[in-house]
Amino acid sequence: MTRPGRGAGMQTVVIANSVGDRVPACARGTVHSVFAHACNIEIASGELVTLLAPELGAAPHGIRLAIQVARFDAWLHAGEEAILRDAVLRLPQAGVAVDLAAAAIWRGTVAGIALETRSSATEARLRELCAIVLERAPRPGIAAAFRHGASHATFLERAFLARLAHTLPVLARATDRRDIDAIAEAAAHLVGLGPGLTPAGDDFLTGYLAALWSRAEFGAKQEAGLTALAAVLAPLFARTNAISRQMLDDAAHGRFAQALVDVTLALSGAGNINAAAARALASGHSSGADALCGLLFGCAPGLLEMQFDAGCIAAAA
Repeated sequence: MTRPGRGAGMQTVVIANSVGDRVPACARGTVHSVFAHACNIEIASGELVTLLAPELGAAPHGIRLAIQVARFDAWLHAGEEAILRDAVLRLPQAGVAVDLAAAAIWRGTVAGIALETRSSATEARLRELCAIVLERAPRPGIAAAFRHGASHATFLERAFLARLAHTLPVLARATDRRDIDAIAEAAAHLVGLGPGLTPAGDDFLTGYLAALWSRAEFGAKQEAGLTALAAVLAPLFARTNAISRQMLDDAAHGRFAQALVDVTLALSGAGNINAAAARALASGHSSGADALCGLLFGCAPGLLEMQFDAGCIAAAA
């Protein structure tokens, strides 16, 4: 394990494994927030560039390290300077330089899933993913709202459920009509909603947008519609925190983290559903599960509506 050093003249060079295609080539900023395995750097444009430990997977605005280093929160601090230039991310006060020269470019595009004329195999994969999410998703989170017989004892849980019960049927109808304004109106009720460092509603919307972009793989017209949707959604993202805002902006432009992309590959028939779902569910406490609920909802709303109607709407009364 590499341990970065501090002090005059001390520098540790770390190699990057991948860099997201939305990371700018040149920027200056400061450390925004630091966690054990990730560090967010806010640059002058207001975007967040995220330094990632190897086990976290690639991300659109991410720089993923090739080797394990000491916990980021042991050697990085909020407010410290960061300079990105000439394929190197320099963190002068930490005594670290991250070399991006040989890093693979992560494009973060989802796999195409033939949803309009989906086969029995695609249907089976969607149902398998739904069963995994409903069985393994932690509480609190959106998945709990779709489980049969789930109890929602607290006022906050009931209020959260009531918002979903009102919003998701509206979002399903808007999606079926491909009504951009109606989709945005429904999304406005989800941005910033619920618990989590990235609120549950934001994670759900990220997965939902992944489903829409998976459809766009089959037609330029759909991609044009999603480009228009991104412009309509952009003002809504100011309602949530900076980390979620970056995630949602990336998603609106068709760029996603590796764990979610891997699930779309599995749904397309190019991977193992169980393994991909397990990796996604490991993202955060409930973030991965909430994103998978959004993905399922965007792919096949009926799978989740059936559970929701049968087990949960009465609890919102």
